Amino acid sequence: METDLVLCNGVQSNKRKRTLSETRGDRRIRADDRNGSDDEDESDDEDESDEMSDTDGLDMEDEEDDDEDEEDDEDEEDEEWSAWLKSFNAERKDSNGTTIGRCHAKLIDREPIRHDFYTEMEEPSEDTCALAFDLFDRWGCLKEQFCEHPFKKGTGAWSRELDTGRLLLIETVRVDKSHRRQGHGKALVDEVWEKASSACPGLQYAIAWPTLLNHSDHVDKMKDLPPDESKLISQTLSLAAQDFFRAMGFRRVGSSCWFARTDDPAHPSRSLAPSDDQKQSLSLELEPFQNYQKYPYDADIVRKSEPIICDLEPVYQIPPRTPFLSTDDKSTLAILKARLAACPPLDPAWKATDDHGNTIIHVVAMDCKVESLTWLLDQPFADDLNCIRNLEGETPLEALEASLDEHRVKMTWRMLTIPISDKYDGVRREELLCLLKLKGIDPRNIPKVDQVKFGCTCGECIGGFLSPRLAFALECQGDTHHHLMDFEINLNLGSEWCSSWTAQLQHVRPDVRLNMTTNKSYRQGFTNLFGYVAECLRAKRLPTAPNVMNLVSEWPPNVKDYIRRGGTVAAVVLACFDIAIIQDEYLGDGDHELVHAESIEKLPRCRNDREFAFARRQYRRIEGLQGDPTYERATNAEEMTGASILRSLRYSGVEALLRALDE
Repeated sequence: METDLVLCNGVQSNKRKRTLSETRGDRRIRADDRNGSDDEDESDDEDESDEMSDTDGLDMEDEEDDDEDEEDDEDEEDEEWSAWLKSFNAERKDSNGTTIGRCHAKLIDREPIRHDFYTEMEEPSEDTCALAFDLFDRWGCLKEQFCEHPFKKGTGAWSRELDTGRLLLIETVRVDKSHRRQGHGKALVDEVWEKASSACPGLQYAIAWPTLLNHSDHVDKMKDLPPDESKLISQTLSLAAQDFFRAMGFRRVGSSCWFARTDDPAHPSRSLAPSDDQKQSLSLELEPFQNYQKYPYDADIVRKSEPIICDLEPVYQIPPRTPFLSTDDKSTLAILKARLAACPPLDPAWKATDDHGNTIIHVVAMDCKVESLTWLLDQPFADDLNCIRNLEGETPLEALEASLDEHRVKMTWRMLTIPISDKYDGVRREELLCLLKLKGIDPRNIPKVDQVKFGCTCGECIGGFLSPRLAFALECQGDTHHHLMDFEINLNLGSEWCSSWTAQLQHVRPDVRLNMTTNKSYRQGFTNLFGYVAECLRAKRLPTAPNVMNLVSEWPPNVKDYIRRGGTVAAVVLACFDIAIIQDEYLGDGDHELVHAESIEKLPRCRNDREFAFARRQYRRIEGLQGDPTYERATNAEEMTGASILRSLRYSGVEALLRALDE
């Protein structure tokens, strides 16, 4: 017997952690762990099946023992994540009892892991890792772009409902070739869904990535074929996998590579015909299988192989997403001027694109070549060029922002994907200058420059990093604790008062804290500062020491007494951060959202919402606190948001990488 085509990404267990000596390749095209098996994608109901049946496979009997061993390994490995993840398997047998098909899936409960979603999802398999980083933000909510972006939201069939609820991740579907087109694939998926639904009543969503795996035999054959023929085969197989899942009710989530399904008859995806589902460009779907993409500019820019003659000009082959890497900004500018300066505005060369639809402005922007970008934007028709979208639906500005945000969120090291959001310090100088050019922002407008530097998307972040919702969370803690602590000052002795508010006092110097037990003025000054911090935030100003102290007007001068004794404004602000994290919806008990839901909804959303560790890091930088041991010790709140970095220390070699991040 022969195995047929695998429709989803292959199961990749935690055993990949034990092979760090092998560098991780592109996660969307990867080989199965089992003895170089050549599992391939299966389609129950597509015309492309005849073409796919020509692909060689392995004997199913040779694989059965390996498959059973892997299932046992998965059950053992799932115990590590049993609080939020459970594996489900299904298989089909023929009349002789021979296995003719298998399906593997994982049931994911996001609620227990929202505080460290990326790190937790990275560990079990490459599929869970891909799902987390591709589709969701660091808290396990659907990325904003798939809900709001005019192109990336796709049909709009899926939106915020994917923020909540458990997910059934369909990882593999395999059916023996001789039993294809008999409904076994659909039956396997349905059986897994039924098993998961029985174990988890109320399960709403199944999700899958229909794609082509990197089977050694199949890929080797494609490499020997002409590029166009290899690409055609890849397209045929990929489209067949997608059509298989669409036939079962799956619909694309936004413009992503992921498809989701629900049994809710009222859901918009249920009324969306397969033919009306979002179609993604095959150049993007099959990027891993394209050895080269074409870009119509001078070969000196990329120093690559022989040109291919096309209608515009000589076209040179360059690897995907590696534009102009061999030249600096000045050299690139000289080449562009030599090639384009004499071209009239309507010359096709100005709007020529690569296989991803990127124009020359996309390319130089994503490569952060400031002088080259400036020259292009100075052209009289630059506004038209700047509005062109690539195949991902991105303008040059959006393409650059998407690239920078990906670097903000994660870094890859061998077989690890490491979340690094908490270590973010803003974009580099060249990246910032390119963003300012594309946005048309005057570099002398410091507030706007800071917002661009730190990734603000609402245009209202204080200091560029403190979003309205995050600032409101700090403001609420300031007001609340000012009133509560002030009320108790006259009720309790100094030692009792300090004992009651230990968590709020943890950033106060030990000697100052000791004096507060016997000096009521110090206690009152510390308490009053919570109110002044809240007032400062209401005025949309950073609660730095100068800004807060400018608001202080009181008699007796309790705040000034506290400051003269060695107390700081930062101790109060950092305490507000700690408590806000503890009361956050995803990082704590959710009290803040429960009490202030209506007020929060009135505030604009921002990329920097809930980025407590990042905002705290920037506040400490501004106040010059990085080297002060009083503020260096990690609080419980920091450990929650920083767990993604700390957890990775147990993997060999990552310690040095994280030290490099700090430097």
